[in-house]
Amino acid sequence: MSSKQYEVPYFQEKYGHLFSEMNAILNVLHEGICISNAEGIILKMNPMYERLCGLSPEALLGKKVSFLNSKEGVFDEAEPHADRVEQKKGIFLGAVSPVILKSKRPASSVQQTSGGKKKLLHGYPVLNANGDVELVVTFIRDISHLTLFQEQIGYHKHIFKKFWSNVQNNTPEGSDPSAVVVESPPMKKVMALAQRIAATDANVLILGDTGVGKGEVARYIHARSDRAGNTFFCADCTSIPENLIESELFGYAPGAFSGARREGKPGYFDIAAGGTIFLDEIGELSLPMQAKLLRVLQDQEIMQIGSLKPKKIDTRIIAATNVNLEQAVADGTFRQDLYYRLQVSVVYIPPLKERGEDIQPLAQHFLQRYNLKYRKHFYLSDEVVPILLKHSWPGNVRELQNMIQGIVITNEKEVIDPMDLPRMMPTEAIPASESYMPTQGQLGKPLKQMMADIEFDILQQAMDTYKTTEKVAEVFQVNRTTVSRKLQAGKKKRGS
Repeated sequence: MSSKQYEVPYFQEKYGHLFSEMNAILNVLHEGICISNAEGIILKMNPMYERLCGLSPEALLGKKVSFLNSKEGVFDEAEPHADRVEQKKGIFLGAVSPVILKSKRPASSVQQTSGGKKKLLHGYPVLNANGDVELVVTFIRDISHLTLFQEQIGYHKHIFKKFWSNVQNNTPEGSDPSAVVVESPPMKKVMALAQRIAATDANVLILGDTGVGKGEVARYIHARSDRAGNTFFCADCTSIPENLIESELFGYAPGAFSGARREGKPGYFDIAAGGTIFLDEIGELSLPMQAKLLRVLQDQEIMQIGSLKPKKIDTRIIAATNVNLEQAVADGTFRQDLYYRLQVSVVYIPPLKERGEDIQPLAQHFLQRYNLKYRKHFYLSDEVVPILLKHSWPGNVRELQNMIQGIVITNEKEVIDPMDLPRMMPTEAIPASESYMPTQGQLGKPLKQMMADIEFDILQQAMDTYKTTEKVAEVFQVNRTTVSRKLQAGKKKRGS
């Protein structure tokens, strides 16, 4: 297409001298360029601008920018090529030319088209001798790939931080893999089994509910193994996008795909070479990724994206999941052969509610950790421990840890008493809330009177625990005056 076709005959005589020497320059620029006059009429565009807009010069030249700038997609049907412009709704959402004509100052805008692409616009006014706008020159650039690149950078930055934390500390915050808090008989059996497994180089499958401490046991096994001096890398399979998980785990070869790094990229298995990789939530992997992981377990080799040769690895695999893998195999969501491969060394961690002896030591452990971190001096009151022991801990060890951290951060006084615990916990721990059997003295009374006596006993025991009617009212979610009135009425009846 010749440069002559870009010019509008109506304006050629007036503006032709401006364009005669710049056509060659405009046609080779990587940015799209549009030139409009003081009336907002498009006078000139270069080939790149045409490609970015997806419209020919015939559909744009001689038209007002406003003709292409309707957010509602309402166009003047009398305009030539209006039907072609209508098919490209949104290409000029937020043009800068109208802004510049009013302000006489440069302006910028980011546009997102109906097709999802993003474009960056920079517009500049060209003033005449009187200081009025003669022309508006707008530069347009497709930044969709930059946005995608920024998202990828953000994700990989997160991964790098996680990796660096693993490399630097090799353990979670403030913990020592050789000093797992264990007091209950069930967990003592678990840790004894973990120590026996650590002495081998077998792959391990750790089972248990969310938050029971599967990661801690994995680190314990690594720390007691011959690989303890090398990297322990934790890869959470649920946090990696499905379209990136293969390249993250196995890496890719140089020039594997468009946009790939020239030198290629190592995967997590490369990073953990000579050490241990912990694949958390392996039950969430897709069936195709399960097949690739099976090859790793069988042959101790990986196939990088874009490579034609398998690569031998020396990495111990510890996998963990809260999924019932037997049921997943029956449902067809987990490969049976992979399940059998992982069953070589299985460690099951019971939920916290089944190992009550661990609750108080764990609470003290986390309290000591966060006291040190936040430079506090908190301690648990005697009334708190029975409440902790009675709670069912649906979130397991992680729930206990987060609760202690929250208390240390938010509390002002050093002693932690029952009123500092989450609201759902104290109501479970009040003895009077359990099944109630009437006393000998209450037998023979009307049901209404028996219920009043039971209610008084509950409120009185709550007062003994929480000391104030305000806190008791908060626990039972009633008005404070109601608590006071029922307590006074109960005392009066007991005294008569």
